[in-house]
Amino acid sequence: IEKRIQLMARVDVLWMDRDMTPRVSPATLEDRSQSGVSMRMRNEIEVATHVTIKSGTLQISGIVTNCRRQNMEFVVGVRLNEGEGFNTK
Repeated sequence: IEKRIQLMARVDVLWMDRDMTPRVSPATLEDRSQSGVSMRMRNEIEVATHVTIKSGTLQISGIVTNCRRQNMEFVVGVRLNEGEGFNTK
């Protein structure tokens, strides 16, 4: 089990929907580990969708591993691409 670090950071999430239409949506990063992040947003993203997360000079990419509705938002888990993780040591 990886150590998770709670945080709150505003980011933009970019992805292609099932019709291959480019999408962008604001989100809030809620926590991170060495290999992934959890974020909260108003859009649902299908599991296995490739996403890019941007904020200032930060740009990371990964694959959506889960997406669940919580009240009026979605909590989205992303497994980061190899070599794009955070150092949590």
